[in-house]
Amino acid sequence: MGQVDVKKIKKIMPFIFIGSFIGAYTVHLVSPTILKPLMLVMLVLVTAYTVFKKDWGQQPKERTLSTVKKIAFVGAFAAIGFYDGFFGPGTGSFFIFLLLMMGNDFLQAAGNAKSFNFTSNLAALAMFLILGKVNFLYGLPMGFVMIFGAIMGAKFALKRGTKMIRVIFIIMTCTLIVKNAWDYFSSH
Repeated sequence: MGQVDVKKIKKIMPFIFIGSFIGAYTVHLVSPTILKPLMLVMLVLVTAYTVFKKDWGQQPKERTLSTVKKIAFVGAFAAIGFYDGFFGPGTGSFFIFLLLMMGNDFLQAAGNAKSFNFTSNLAALAMFLILGKVNFLYGLPMGFVMIFGAIMGAKFALKRGTKMIRVIFIIMTCTLIVKNAWDYFSSH
Protein backbone atom coordinates (compact mmCIF):
# COMPACT_ATOMS: atom_id res chain seq x y z
CA MET A 1 0.00 0.00 0.00
CA GLY A 2 2.81 2.41 0.83
CA GLN A 3 0.65 5.07 2.48
CA VAL A 4 2.04 4.54 5.97
CA ASP A 5 5.75 5.32 6.15
CA VAL A 6 6.67 3.04 9.04
CA LYS A 7 10.37 3.92 8.84
CA LYS A 8 9.69 7.63 9.42
CA ILE A 9 6.75 7.46 11.80
CA LYS A 10 8.21 4.91 14.20
CA LYS A 11 10.71 7.57 15.32
CA ILE A 12 7.86 9.95 16.22
CA MET A 13 5.48 7.43 17.84
CA PRO A 14 7.26 7.20 21.23
CA PHE A 15 6.91 10.97 21.71
CA ILE A 16 3.22 10.83 20.83
CA PHE A 17 2.76 7.88 23.21
CA ILE A 18 4.46 9.71 26.09
CA GLY A 19 2.53 12.92 25.38
CA SER A 20 -0.80 11.10 25.35
CA PHE A 21 0.05 9.06 28.45
CA ILE A 22 0.78 12.28 30.36
CA GLY A 23 -2.32 13.96 28.89
CA ALA A 24 -4.55 11.10 30.03
CA TYR A 25 -3.08 11.34 33.52
CA THR A 26 -3.58 15.11 33.56
CA VAL A 27 -7.25 14.84 32.57
CA HIS A 28 -8.14 13.39 35.96
CA LEU A 29 -6.51 16.43 37.61
CA VAL A 30 -7.85 19.28 35.44
CA SER A 31 -11.11 19.76 33.52
CA PRO A 32 -10.63 19.38 29.74
CA THR A 33 -13.21 22.09 29.06
CA ILE A 34 -10.42 24.68 29.30
CA LEU A 35 -9.17 23.48 25.90
CA LYS A 36 -12.46 23.82 23.98
CA PRO A 37 -12.02 27.45 22.86
CA LEU A 38 -8.40 26.84 21.83
CA MET A 39 -9.36 23.70 19.93
CA LEU A 40 -12.06 25.59 18.02
CA VAL A 41 -9.64 28.35 17.00
CA MET A 42 -6.99 25.83 15.93
CA LEU A 43 -9.49 23.84 13.84
CA VAL A 44 -10.72 27.00 12.10
CA LEU A 45 -7.12 27.99 11.26
CA VAL A 46 -6.24 24.50 9.99
CA THR A 47 -9.38 24.39 7.82
CA ALA A 48 -8.92 27.91 6.44
CA TYR A 49 -5.31 27.22 5.52
CA THR A 50 -6.27 23.99 3.78
CA VAL A 51 -9.18 25.59 1.87
CA PHE A 52 -7.17 28.55 0.61
CA LYS A 53 -4.03 26.61 -0.30
CA LYS A 54 -5.71 24.50 -2.97
CA ASP A 55 -2.69 22.58 -4.27
CA TRP A 56 -1.38 21.80 -0.80
CA GLY A 57 -1.06 18.10 -0.13
CA GLN A 58 -1.87 17.03 -3.68
CA GLN A 59 1.63 15.68 -4.34
CA PRO A 60 4.20 14.46 -1.84
CA LYS A 61 7.15 16.84 -1.49
CA GLU A 62 10.28 15.36 -0.01
CA ARG A 63 11.65 17.92 2.42
CA THR A 64 14.94 17.97 4.22
CA LEU A 65 14.33 19.32 7.70
CA SER A 66 16.96 21.07 9.77
CA THR A 67 17.64 19.74 13.25
CA VAL A 68 15.71 22.66 14.77
CA LYS A 69 12.66 21.92 12.57
CA LYS A 70 12.84 18.21 13.40
CA ILE A 71 12.84 19.02 17.11
CA ALA A 72 9.96 21.47 16.62
CA PHE A 73 7.91 18.86 14.74
CA VAL A 74 8.62 16.18 17.35
CA GLY A 75 7.56 18.63 20.06
CA ALA A 76 4.38 19.46 18.12
CA PHE A 77 3.57 15.76 17.68
CA ALA A 78 4.13 15.15 21.42
CA ALA A 79 1.88 18.15 22.20
CA ILE A 80 -0.86 16.74 19.98
CA GLY A 81 -0.41 13.39 21.73
CA PHE A 82 -0.87 15.18 25.07
CA TYR A 83 -3.95 16.93 23.66
CA ASP A 84 -5.41 13.61 22.48
CA GLY A 85 -4.90 11.95 25.85
CA PHE A 86 -6.31 14.99 27.63
CA PHE A 87 -9.19 16.06 25.38
CA GLY A 88 -9.22 14.53 21.89
CA PRO A 89 -11.53 16.18 19.31
CA GLY A 90 -9.69 17.16 16.14
CA THR A 91 -6.56 15.15 16.86
CA GLY A 92 -6.58 13.47 13.45
CA SER A 93 -6.92 16.85 11.73
CA PHE A 94 -3.98 18.24 13.70
CA PHE A 95 -1.82 15.20 12.88
CA ILE A 96 -2.73 15.47 9.18
CA PHE A 97 -1.94 19.19 9.17
CA LEU A 98 1.55 18.61 10.63
CA LEU A 99 2.23 15.77 8.21
CA LEU A 100 1.21 17.98 5.27
CA MET A 101 3.62 20.62 6.57
CA MET A 102 6.33 17.95 6.52
CA GLY A 103 5.66 17.22 2.84
CA ASN A 104 3.18 14.31 2.85
CA ASP A 105 0.30 14.36 0.40
CA PHE A 106 -3.21 13.97 1.84
CA LEU A 107 -3.30 10.21 1.36
CA GLN A 108 0.08 9.68 3.07
CA ALA A 109 -0.84 12.15 5.80
CA ALA A 110 -4.14 10.37 6.46
CA GLY A 111 -2.44 6.96 6.66
CA ASN A 112 0.34 8.19 8.94
CA ALA A 113 -2.14 10.15 11.07
CA LYS A 114 -4.17 6.99 11.68
CA SER A 115 -1.03 5.29 13.00
CA PHE A 116 -0.31 8.27 15.25
CA ASN A 117 -3.90 8.39 16.46
CA PHE A 118 -3.80 4.67 17.26
CA THR A 119 -0.59 5.23 19.23
CA SER A 120 -2.05 8.10 21.25
CA ASN A 121 -5.23 6.12 21.88
CA LEU A 122 -3.24 3.13 23.16
CA ALA A 123 -1.29 5.38 25.51
CA ALA A 124 -4.47 7.00 26.86
CA LEU A 125 -6.10 3.58 27.24
CA ALA A 126 -3.06 2.32 29.18
CA MET A 127 -3.26 5.28 31.56
CA PHE A 128 -7.03 4.96 32.01
CA LEU A 129 -6.57 1.24 32.73
CA ILE A 130 -3.97 2.12 35.37
CA LEU A 131 -6.39 4.69 36.86
CA GLY A 132 -9.29 2.19 36.74
CA LYS A 133 -11.39 4.47 34.52
CA VAL A 134 -12.28 2.12 31.62
CA ASN A 135 -15.89 1.05 31.06
CA PHE A 136 -15.48 -2.20 29.11
CA LEU A 137 -19.23 -2.53 28.48
CA TYR A 138 -19.11 0.55 26.25
CA GLY A 139 -15.45 0.50 25.27
CA LEU A 140 -15.18 -2.92 23.65
CA PRO A 141 -18.13 -2.58 21.23
CA MET A 142 -17.04 0.97 20.36
CA GLY A 143 -13.50 -0.25 19.74
CA PHE A 144 -14.65 -2.96 17.34
CA VAL A 145 -16.89 -0.56 15.43
CA MET A 146 -14.08 1.99 15.20
CA ILE A 147 -11.67 -0.64 13.83
CA PHE A 148 -14.25 -1.70 11.24
CA GLY A 149 -14.81 1.95 10.26
CA ALA A 150 -11.08 2.56 9.99
CA ILE A 151 -10.64 -0.43 7.68
CA MET A 152 -13.52 0.68 5.46
CA GLY A 153 -12.23 4.27 5.45
CA ALA A 154 -8.72 3.15 4.48
CA LYS A 155 -10.06 1.10 1.58
CA PHE A 156 -12.13 4.08 0.43
CA ALA A 157 -9.12 6.42 0.70
CA LEU A 158 -6.87 4.13 -1.32
CA LYS A 159 -9.55 3.72 -3.98
CA ARG A 160 -10.45 7.43 -4.27
CA GLY A 161 -7.06 9.08 -3.79
CA THR A 162 -5.64 12.35 -2.57
CA LYS A 163 -8.18 14.82 -3.97
CA MET A 164 -11.11 13.03 -2.33
CA ILE A 165 -9.25 12.80 0.99
CA ARG A 166 -8.67 16.58 0.91
CA VAL A 167 -12.41 17.17 0.37
CA ILE A 168 -13.35 14.75 3.16
CA PHE A 169 -10.75 16.34 5.45
CA ILE A 170 -12.28 19.79 4.91
CA ILE A 171 -15.88 18.54 5.32
CA MET A 172 -15.13 16.54 8.47
CA THR A 173 -13.08 19.33 10.05
CA CYS A 174 -15.89 21.83 9.34
CA THR A 175 -18.40 19.39 10.83
CA LEU A 176 -16.20 19.01 13.91
CA ILE A 177 -15.97 22.80 14.25
CA VAL A 178 -19.77 23.23 14.03
CA LYS A 179 -20.46 20.38 16.47
CA ASN A 180 -17.95 21.55 19.06
CA ALA A 181 -18.90 25.22 18.67
CA TRP A 182 -22.54 24.25 19.23
CA ASP A 183 -21.61 22.23 22.33
CA TYR A 184 -19.43 25.02 23.68
CA PHE A 185 -21.80 27.95 23.10
CA SER A 186 -24.95 26.10 24.12
CA SER A 187 -23.37 25.25 27.48
CA HIS A 188 -22.45 28.89 28.19
